[in-house]
Amino acid sequence: MEDKILGINRSPFRIVLAITGGGTEAIGELLRHGGGSDTILEAMVPYSKESLHDLIGKKPDKYASAETAKDMAMSTYRRALLLDSRSEKPEPLKLIGIGVTCKLAKHGHEREGRQHELYFASQSYYKTTVSGVTFEEKRSREEQESIAANYILDRIASLCDPKKYAMQDTQENDAGKRTHIQEDEAEANNETSELLLRTLESINSGKNVPGKVNLGNNPNKPGIIMSGSFNPCHKNHIEMAMIASGKYGMPVDFEISLANVDKPPIDYISLKERVDSVKACMQDMRKGSAGNIYLSNSPLFADKALLFPGAIFLIGTDTLNRLFNVNYYREGEDMQSLIDHFRKYNTKFLVFRRKDAEIFSGINIPDICEIVSCDCYADDGTSSTKIRNERKCSFK
Repeated sequence: MEDKILGINRSPFRIVLAITGGGTEAIGELLRHGGGSDTILEAMVPYSKESLHDLIGKKPDKYASAETAKDMAMSTYRRALLLDSRSEKPEPLKLIGIGVTCKLAKHGHEREGRQHELYFASQSYYKTTVSGVTFEEKRSREEQESIAANYILDRIASLCDPKKYAMQDTQENDAGKRTHIQEDEAEANNETSELLLRTLESINSGKNVPGKVNLGNNPNKPGIIMSGSFNPCHKNHIEMAMIASGKYGMPVDFEISLANVDKPPIDYISLKERVDSVKACMQDMRKGSAGNIYLSNSPLFADKALLFPGAIFLIGTDTLNRLFNVNYYREGEDMQSLIDHFRKYNTKFLVFRRKDAEIFSGINIPDICEIVSCDCYADDGTSSTKIRNERKCSFK
């Protein structure tokens, strides 16, 4: 173990690490053998729910999960960028954010049947990784803590020196018998990696410089754009896109923002899943109605207008209501200045009614917003949230 930790500390990488729920001994081990200051920028234990919420910027659906670990890794990577930017020689490509969420098995009648479960995620300039594992043998709390710490150190070593340590993680060692329940990673190209870097730097500085990446092959200027998280893309998205394409006689481009107003930025694993879902749905569109897929760092439509001047955005009524909600204005902006901004960049919105969603009565801007009639589009209640919830239930 000492040799492994010294190997981590000799690597060129610098790390911000957050561990919650178990396995925190790994932090002490990383600092115990010397050289830790060369590697560890910061280590934290967001042990309370409030602390974890503050770290990732939201209340997670499930605390011990792959999604929470990825959110923690993205938040620690952003923290690493902030700390590294204050150094004499910043090296953002050599930073790793790590998030670990772990729950320990209980004995006796306290939470009987609970498993010893751990999720480890990392975020760097090029790659997102996540692994989930359960430890099968019944152990004391002290033994479980040690086992979790050893697993965390194995994973960190595999990131710092993959040729030497990648295979060791799959073998049985003093961490005991374990079952992998999740293992995934995704890499990004230079353009997407640079866009994420700009996204995180803009969050750190509070100043966003809008940017975009075209994942498609069509160089034509975007005319109609459907913006969304597409988690996942579904049939109603496609129906709206085909209605708009038929109305204006041009293809519809899809846009995903890596940044979100009230959630952590999208990691590369989640981004790949969302892009793949859009590509799959685009195959069901009429020939000539599907355009490119764009990535941006701009969650607000005021910034999207700068990226896509003259575009028609396809939105639902809930998005229209948020569009003119003061909580989503940029600094110093009000409703009239936002309307003037959209007029300046010739930005328009084609609004599709969502089932049971009311349009805010104060919004009446016919030269900017056109409401699609219910005769043309009838929403059936399908939503990305509903699809995700149904998937969760099917796994139970």
